[in-house]
Amino acid sequence: MRIGIIGLINHDTIFMAGGRRIQDLGGILYNTTVMADLVGDGDRVYPISRIGAECYDAMRAILDSRPAASTRGVALSRKGTSRNRIRYDGALEKVEQLTNHVGPIPLEQIEPFLDLDALLVNFIVGDDISLKNMETIRGSASGLLYLDVHNLCLGIDAEGYRRRRAPADWRRWIEMFDVVQMNEVEARLLAGAGNEAATASRGPLEAEDDFIAFGRSITTLGPSVCTVTRGALGPVTVYREDNSVKSVVIPSVPVTEMVDTTGCGDAFAAGFVTEYLASKDPARATRLANRVASVNCTVAGLPERGTFDDVRI
Repeated sequence: MRIGIIGLINHDTIFMAGGRRIQDLGGILYNTTVMADLVGDGDRVYPISRIGAECYDAMRAILDSRPAASTRGVALSRKGTSRNRIRYDGALEKVEQLTNHVGPIPLEQIEPFLDLDALLVNFIVGDDISLKNMETIRGSASGLLYLDVHNLCLGIDAEGYRRRRAPADWRRWIEMFDVVQMNEVEARLLAGAGNEAATASRGPLEAEDDFIAFGRSITTLGPSVCTVTRGALGPVTVYREDNSVKSVVIPSVPVTEMVDTTGCGDAFAAGFVTEYLASKDPARATRLANRVASVNCTVAGLPERGTFDDVRI
């Protein structure tokens, strides 16, 4: 299989709740490194991104050690590398500040990869790709289109701080994809929670059945699969199959020590895409994605090569 991952590569500075500070590359490198561990011999993973010259060699050092990963889709950005500061509080809730906004990935950089088996679009910044370019990709791509809503639901204020909000055009984005992933906060925003206080406490989605009903509504927009990760509650996946709509709810995998939740959604997406391309089974894909995300939260920063070698069972 050949998989492209569209989104920016960040340089992250992560301030952990206990005072520890981590500096590492991130963004779609989380998807890429995890997926490179999961795919088989002969498979290829293509990050399609932009990065500054000051971080290019560090990125190559990370990806060159993974035979499945190719850097052919990564271009140098004259504006440097997208930079993100992440602070965690005691409850592992994070506050993000973007300190270098490099702009969207141009269509001509993506066009050579439109014949891949799948394209995973992950909104790391929120404007990693324009709606107009995505419409062009939808009309030309031959493989699976997978959306991780992620920071499409985060606006950026004048100081670079990320603020939760439901974008006015979110339905136009979702209707162009075959599979859509989001977390429970993003789902509540799109379902109409409307403000940050509601998403942090009680919103329109609480019970399992609420998330299933929401997933069904997403599948009416065009996607055949909607998965909501829900953190410690475990994922809910709703999918269309044989002229009916089905759902699967999977409990989260117990974790002995929660170290860093950065990249867990990205790891989930990597697991889901890998298994879904192989089996075309949304339930199997959800189970693998769930296991992968649980392993990811036990390591700080980007996972080392081989972290996920034994996850596929």
